[in-house]
Amino acid sequence: MDVMAFISSMLAAGIRMGIPIAFAGIGVVIAEKSGVLNIGCEGEMLTGSFVTFVVVYFTHSYFLGILAGGAGGLLTAMIISFLSITRKQDQSVVGIVVNIFAAGFTSFIYRVIFGTSGSGLSIDVMSTIKIPVLGDIPFIGNIFFNQTILYYALIVVAVVCWFVLMKLKAGLQLRAIGENPRAAQACGINVILYRHIAVMLAGFLSGIGGAYLVVATMGSFVEEMSAGRGFIAMAVSTLCHWNPILALIASFVFGIAQGLQMRMQAYGINIPYQFLLMLPYVLTIVSMVLFGRGVRAPKALGTVYEKEGR
Repeated sequence: MDVMAFISSMLAAGIRMGIPIAFAGIGVVIAEKSGVLNIGCEGEMLTGSFVTFVVVYFTHSYFLGILAGGAGGLLTAMIISFLSITRKQDQSVVGIVVNIFAAGFTSFIYRVIFGTSGSGLSIDVMSTIKIPVLGDIPFIGNIFFNQTILYYALIVVAVVCWFVLMKLKAGLQLRAIGENPRAAQACGINVILYRHIAVMLAGFLSGIGGAYLVVATMGSFVEEMSAGRGFIAMAVSTLCHWNPILALIASFVFGIAQGLQMRMQAYGINIPYQFLLMLPYVLTIVSMVLFGRGVRAPKALGTVYEKEGR
């Protein structure tokens, strides 16, 4: 076995596996910086996957499918936003309920549209785009510069998100809301509006992550195909102190763990495949145990905000 070829293939696969986690993880960063728990991230991804598959299957347009997937995630986030912010319900409970609802709803509607035999339906996955010159660099070229268009879009999203959060007034105001919403309101910041926008933007990004699973990885829709990636995205955002750039890098690390278990199965390593499938989730738990202590969340994260009257 060519060791370098194995490592290059594993890392390239890991980057691809980490992309949906990164989209969702950056969305979680945005929502939770505003003080709203985004436990419904898993449901947003799943809805995005379902809507993307339906749209691409009937229109044969990746562009429309990806946008529709983002819209599906956004609509799911609107439910979370309405219940958590407007109706002031417990954010943890709302997220869990939305995840359960999304799993059942997407499965039911899929059967309504395609029938019980629809499980065999599929679409062609997107082709990769090789960056001239950079894609020819030995070893790293195939890993970082021969990916789908969504990978390059993800890099832009991460950088823009970091810049807005850390350098612009809007980002400062969003962070202030997550730390002390009452003080932010006293400064004239519309806390409710900011939180609604943050949650819906997070839903859109999670929906794009779900869309990626369909158009670039699996080419089909499978019940509960998000497979815990939304929860991994939440762990990523926490471990990275709600930093979009670090969340991007950490998502690729978790993706590489998933790519490793797939390559180990392909090479027939004598380990029960169930243990290999556990690898990304075990890494998540171990990372939270080792590095989760001392992480300071936004002070108002998960708390209900009651607007004070004048």
